[in-house]
Amino acid sequence: MPSLNLRTKLLLVFVALALLPLAAIVVVGYRSSVGAVEGLVRAEAEERASHAARRIGRALDAQDARLLELSGTNSLREYVRQNQVSSGGVSATGGAAATNNGPASDKSPDVPDAVREQFGAYFKNNRDILEAVTCLDFTGRPLFRVKRETSAGGDVNFQTANFNNGEVRYDARVWGLQNAQALRSPVAEESYGAALRITVPVVDDKAADPTRPVAAVVAEVRLGDVIKRDDEANASEAASVARDKTTATDARGQTAAATRPDRTVVVALDNASGTVVYHTNGAANRVASDAMPYFAGVAARMRSGAEGSDFYDAPDGDRRLAAFRQVGPLNLSLAASEDYTAAVAPARRDFIIISAVALVACVAAVALLLIIARQESLAVGRVARGASAIAAGNLEQRISVSASGEARDLADSFNAMSDRLRELIAREAETRQFESFLRISAMVSHDLKNAIAGLSMLVSNMEKQFHREEFRADAIESLRDATEKLKRTVARLSEPAKTLSGEFRLNARPTDLVPLVRRVLATNAEPSRPLYDIEANLPDQLVATFEPERIENVVENLVINALEAMGAKGGRLTVEAGQLGDDYVFVSVADTGAGMSDEFMKTRLFRPFSTTKNKGIGLGLFTCREIVEAHGGRLEVESEVGVGTRFRAVLPSRLFKSGERRAQP
Repeated sequence: MPSLNLRTKLLLVFVALALLPLAAIVVVGYRSSVGAVEGLVRAEAEERASHAARRIGRALDAQDARLLELSGTNSLREYVRQNQVSSGGVSATGGAAATNNGPASDKSPDVPDAVREQFGAYFKNNRDILEAVTCLDFTGRPLFRVKRETSAGGDVNFQTANFNNGEVRYDARVWGLQNAQALRSPVAEESYGAALRITVPVVDDKAADPTRPVAAVVAEVRLGDVIKRDDEANASEAASVARDKTTATDARGQTAAATRPDRTVVVALDNASGTVVYHTNGAANRVASDAMPYFAGVAARMRSGAEGSDFYDAPDGDRRLAAFRQVGPLNLSLAASEDYTAAVAPARRDFIIISAVALVACVAAVALLLIIARQESLAVGRVARGASAIAAGNLEQRISVSASGEARDLADSFNAMSDRLRELIAREAETRQFESFLRISAMVSHDLKNAIAGLSMLVSNMEKQFHREEFRADAIESLRDATEKLKRTVARLSEPAKTLSGEFRLNARPTDLVPLVRRVLATNAEPSRPLYDIEANLPDQLVATFEPERIENVVENLVINALEAMGAKGGRLTVEAGQLGDDYVFVSVADTGAGMSDEFMKTRLFRPFSTTKNKGIGLGLFTCREIVEAHGGRLEVESEVGVGTRFRAVLPSRLFKSGERRAQP
């Protein structure tokens, strides 16, 4: 995956830690605002619907009470008593029926003035919702009828004759009532719209059966007008409240009232027929599915008798929220809807403004970040190029950054580092030459020590074994080998330049390892019998690729260390050799000396100038490991305190080509 530059990283960080959280906050804030507005709109619609349903119910209850009051007046009872029909259908007064059509007949002898006054006042007070009020005798024949038409002077016309068949309908249950109560018929569709008929009994306390109605009063209520009157009153009240809340003072110091048009739409449905009983905008007396197809979903829930709220899309494109309620026992449902689109418009406007401001701020911040990142990138690029030149060996390179900040500090640090490197490299060259000389001197000294130790042991044994001819022959051979080794060691010191340049340059060749090991044992271990029990487990031949002189020094050092570890108490020396896998051979030297702790083996064993012996400089094992590893092998150790130690030198059995993989045993 390609690496990202500084500007891309800063942009990603800005988007992840600033832009996305800011966008989330704006969106969450908008949704919260819309949710709060929706809650307020829903509450307002529900309150309006509930309030309208209660007010309509109270208005109808008031009509019931007023009709019961009229039916109980003495003047109406007396009028009914005088106009009871006989079996022949002639009025009790014997007078001919007539219709009052003008001022001359305004006071009909058939309708007493008291009755006219009472029913006229009732009709005038409710003429906006009444179609007619009719008084019936006990046979259902109309006695008089107050109709909606009025005279030019505003007086009420009473019809006392020429009634059309079926024009007056009422609730026949009224004749079975035992007490005064109002009966409401189901909503009926008339030419003028939805009609609700309220029937109340008229009881005569002087009749043979004072509990049985002798007449009835029927009021035909225009139900749509009842709802309309409540809707207009509520709208007027809402407008007044809005004017009170929005009154402000203009620039001239004058008071101005800002009014908001009422946005509530009231819809009333007849649940049985689905007809629109009332609509604020006038779409009444039609089936809801035809008049308002957009309202079909809400209308279906209303007709099912449910109460609640729901959204719908109005024809003007606005989204409205309607809350609907059932109106008493009328099988009528009423909905009040609020303009949801207009209500959330301020929240949407605020969201757009906030989003625009946030976007501008983000763009400005991104531009500023990119400018800063570009400047820093240029400065870092100059530092990187200078650092590359320093890494390539040009320690005279100077990094120059004009701007202040982290890049300037970094450039100063690189410049100081290059100055320090020049000083350290100069000192390192001197120190390396001196350390190389010391290292070779120490290694040569160690070789001299081992040769002298072998000669010393040989001399000490010559005093005891010189009379034996075979010993003398071995001794002469050992002296010859020791002499050659000393010559080679002295040659190293006589040619220091050659020695320093080729200390680890090997002259490896295939060599039989067994004779080398036996020669070391004969020179360094055999003369010490019988103090040490020496056991050699060697094959007849074991060919490996190494430099004989150096590996002989390694084996010799391991054998001498094992003998010194066992000391004057004696012990067992075990030397083994063999094949290790296909590509390696090994030589192991084990003793039964004091052993070493795990802590010593981990921290000090192969470190130069570190030893557990009372004498020596601690370079033997360090030199052995260097030589073995220079041959491509490894030096292993196993030791246990009080048991003994075992060293194993693992060497390659053949030369490996460059790049060839070695299977480690």
